[in-house]
Amino acid sequence: MSFATGLICDNCQSEYPENKLLHKCPGCEAPLRMGYDLPRVKEYLSRDWPPANGRCSLEQYQKLLPITKPELIDRVTLGESQTPLLPSRVIGSEIGMTDLRFKMEIGPSLSLKDRGSALCALKALEFGLDAMRVSSSGNNASSVAAYAARAGLKSFVFVQKDTATQKLTKMKAFDSHVLRIDGDMRIASQLGNEIAPLYPWLESGGSSPYRITAKRLVAYELVDQMSGDIPDAVIFPCGGSAGIVAADIAFKELHQMGIIPKSPKLIGAQFTACDPITTAFNKGTDQVTPIQKKPSISDALMNNNPYWGKAAIRAARDSGGFFISVSDREVVDCLKQLGAKEGIFVEPAGAVAVTAAIKIGRQKIDTGLNKVVCTITGHGLNTSFGAIEERDTPHLIPAQLSDLQRHIDNLLQRTEIVAPSTCETG
Repeated sequence: MSFATGLICDNCQSEYPENKLLHKCPGCEAPLRMGYDLPRVKEYLSRDWPPANGRCSLEQYQKLLPITKPELIDRVTLGESQTPLLPSRVIGSEIGMTDLRFKMEIGPSLSLKDRGSALCALKALEFGLDAMRVSSSGNNASSVAAYAARAGLKSFVFVQKDTATQKLTKMKAFDSHVLRIDGDMRIASQLGNEIAPLYPWLESGGSSPYRITAKRLVAYELVDQMSGDIPDAVIFPCGGSAGIVAADIAFKELHQMGIIPKSPKLIGAQFTACDPITTAFNKGTDQVTPIQKKPSISDALMNNNPYWGKAAIRAARDSGGFFISVSDREVVDCLKQLGAKEGIFVEPAGAVAVTAAIKIGRQKIDTGLNKVVCTITGHGLNTSFGAIEERDTPHLIPAQLSDLQRHIDNLLQRTEIVAPSTCETG
């Protein structure tokens, strides 16, 4: 049985039954979030925190989600489950964060979107709908397309003109109806929102209260994985900013229940090419004004009018955190460090949180941060631009043993590795 109590307006605090299938407050049109009976949640978690045991997130945390028909879980899941929390091997010590960790938010569709898409697919089935829809720069669209296909639903995804080919390939592989709009993400989202009321589709994007409530599980996972020892800060890449808002909701729930002593600092990171929330935060306002985007290596996080912008600023301020912007060049440098030093291959947007940590550490922006978690949110196969530049293309070696040995010896000299002079067998 779920402990969900209904929908709550993020602005006027009006409450609505969960079965109303609302995505914004009918009274003030502000975002909605899911409410829970926290005393019952606390009692449940204090008895026995639900173990992962290889289970999907919907099954593991079904009481902490608005699921009325758990028998549908098997019909929608693709195995999305608790994501790994990896300690940094090199980068953390280099920047003065000796307990830097990476929360690998990369699910079956190769991005962070899968917890939310799984719950949205399940809710579409519960409500008797036959299609899901989302406006997305790529990762959310791919995830929704995958889970719709798994659940036997249709998907309609609205994407911007400049969407990475790899992401479009994934969407089409799932037989999604890809509606590529001749414009940027703002135009694609606007058209998607205008046409959505004409069709019986479940809204599955960042404005969906189901997506937000599923995304908040990242905070519950962190508390479980760190045995209640909360980090000094958690850094999130921010575009529409549902991730940092969902985490803020969860950490406040956990604090209210007495499970953690306080919330960690929540830090939002954006590309300098599109950083309306950082701009507003630094001006001391919570009103996020759309800005003119600049060219960037990334198609993700390029949201110049973020739906959760105001709530994201509140999340950072309430927790003592802040917003920071990073350049394309800084992200490219970080991509190479993650690959070479940590064995992690991500797309540019997926490296933004780690790039922000490096900048914070090296520039001593906040010297009180040691135990830091960076959320890594998209696999490098989504779009590898930036990880390998043209000059990094491997040199073509003649197919001769002498040429090959000469090339290897040169490599070993450059990397200061001494080659063995003899090779003994015995």
